[in-house]
Amino acid sequence: MLIPSKHEKLDRSILVVGSDILSLLKHRSYNVETLFQDIKRLKSIGLDQYYNTITFLWLSGLIDLKQYQLIAKK
Repeated sequence: MLIPSKHEKLDRSILVVGSDILSLLKHRSYNVETLFQDIKRLKSIGLDQYYNTITFLWLSGLIDLKQYQLIAKK
């Protein structure tokens, strides 16, 4: 379970990164790797945090994966 701590930087938390990912996905669908490269440039996060955020968004029912393309649900 991923629990935010008081020592975690707010701009790199799963909720904030997830919001940024959703903002990008609302404009168009992304390949999994391309989205990682774009969000890494914006937030300087690692691959583990990226996958944790994608998993959180998918489990929450906010995104979907179709043929390696991430899509925001409407």
